[in-house]
Amino acid sequence: MTGLGDLMKQAQKMKAEMDRIQAEVAARTVEGSAGGGMVTAVANGKGELLSVRIDPEVVRGEDLEMLQDLVTAAANDALRKARELLTQEVSRLAGGLGLPGLL
Repeated sequence: MTGLGDLMKQAQKMKAEMDRIQAEVAARTVEGSAGGGMVTAVANGKGELLSVRIDPEVVRGEDLEMLQDLVTAAANDALRKARELLTQEVSRLAGGLGLPGLL
């Protein structure tokens, strides 16, 4: 039963570490941008969009379709970076526990 006990301890350790990483990643922010920085979007590690900033020059152009495209692109860039952040942290955890390729 020692093997099972060790396995349970490792599973508990992994869960505690995963909970810690998720909390840490959730507290971090990433920024995505589009149009050479004319539109930026900020997301947290939970994949929630926190803010969007638009350069006033974009609005003066009165090209609503372009603005919508830039906002969408910036938001998607930020959300992609949030997913990458979580993937990197979980991969680091998996490697440290001897579980390569968990994600």
